[in-house]
Amino acid sequence: MRKRLHILKQYLKYKRHIALVESRVVELRASICKQAVLYGTVDNVTRDLFLKYNQYLLLLRPDM
Repeated sequence: MRKRLHILKQYLKYKRHIALVESRVVELRASICKQAVLYGTVDNVTRDLFLKYNQYLLLLRPDM
């Protein structure tokens, strides 16, 4: 019983981590779109962070 509880906790932690990474990717995507519309250019740091988090999300969720 304790082993199942431990596995469940690990799984919930994993799902929470994925949700946080997804929210960060969406936040960065919105920031990029907003910068592109307002200024016509996108900050390189924001672009690099978006690519980094997006690659990490693909690593976490290979089914996408």
